[in-house]
Amino acid sequence: MVPAVAFSAKKEKAPKALKTVNYENVKIYAQSGRNSQKRGSAVSLIDGRTMALEDGVNDTRAVDIMLFYGKVDHSKTKFFTLFSPGNPTLNIDWEKDGGTSPYCKFEGKSDDPDAYYALKNWKKRNETKMEKVEGIDFDAATGEQINSLSVSDSYWVKDVKVGDVILFELGETSYKAGHKGLIKVVALEDDETKPDKKGVGQNQRFVINIKYVK
Repeated sequence: MVPAVAFSAKKEKAPKALKTVNYENVKIYAQSGRNSQKRGSAVSLIDGRTMALEDGVNDTRAVDIMLFYGKVDHSKTKFFTLFSPGNPTLNIDWEKDGGTSPYCKFEGKSDDPDAYYALKNWKKRNETKMEKVEGIDFDAATGEQINSLSVSDSYWVKDVKVGDVILFELGETSYKAGHKGLIKVVALEDDETKPDKKGVGQNQRFVINIKYVK
């Protein structure tokens, strides 16, 4: 009689949870901070770095979002807009006066006659998709939950307010192309170095938290 052979079923390993990277209290200024390395109107979503145009022109792949206060897309009122440096859905007119806002408003310093730092002359402009999302718990959201969300072909979010949660997907030229994440706007603050500009949108800043899927 052949002895019975015991077989043990192999346990399948559970898939590893997707890791997320978090950055808290990141400051991003509206356009008045675009040429100040102490302020900055741009942010890298993969390392939480706030950047000025001068920083961005030397590392354009790092700049994923920018902030503007004013009228956008033929609006009659002014509001805050988070936008991608590049927008393939628009035929951008870069003329400062009467051009496509907010893009045309991000010119360089007054001592930059060749507009080297201006957004229009960057060699690459990341095309970050983004949109507001409802019913998402920013703090509790897992990598799997974030990756399951679809992002529309929108490259800006208009009328951004404190409390908004924004889903994003990094563009092809970003350092982390295709990676998704969330932004939460946690505060709107005045620039304490400019007390005479209190409440003036273009001189204010957002404080944001960032979570992206590694």
